[in-house]
Amino acid sequence: MKLSWVDRTTDLSALVPLVQAVAATGGAVGWLQVPPPQEVTAWASGLIDQGTSLLLATEGAGAVGCGAWTRMAGPVLRNVASVSKVMTHPDARGRGVADAVVARLVASARYAGVELLTLDARGNNHAALRLYARHGFVVTGRRPDAVAVGAERFDSVLMHLDLRTGDEPIVRHGSRHVGP
Repeated sequence: MKLSWVDRTTDLSALVPLVQAVAATGGAVGWLQVPPPQEVTAWASGLIDQGTSLLLATEGAGAVGCGAWTRMAGPVLRNVASVSKVMTHPDARGRGVADAVVARLVASARYAGVELLTLDARGNNHAALRLYARHGFVVTGRRPDAVAVGAERFDSVLMHLDLRTGDEPIVRHGSRHVGP
């Protein structure tokens, strides 16, 4: 398996069969129906345009997985990034694709100076929740019934991973009243 970062020179059509296969099996990746090719490529192009780091896992000529991380906007939140759209092609599940993708996303965010990596996962996506926990993510909270799929509602489970080493010269205030 090869992991590579997607950029403006990448053929985004490689993502189409992956996203369509995951959506067709009801994957919790944001689409209620199988999206048309142009919607998938527009989504990926939009991520790249906003500075998201999009990782593609391939075997041979086909995409078997992907994932992304996006740094928060604004100077006071630049230390926080969010992981999203981690998915594995149904035919490649159980082969460590998502493990490899998440490990590379975490390493990349850490290298870029991100201190806090966040994500949310659909509450019934137990495999994803176990995957993230294996990589050190901990549950921060839940948004009850936040994910709507037709008449069905699912919790959104919020997780985070602290990427700091403990050697950073920072002053932690938490929620204490400090400053203006």
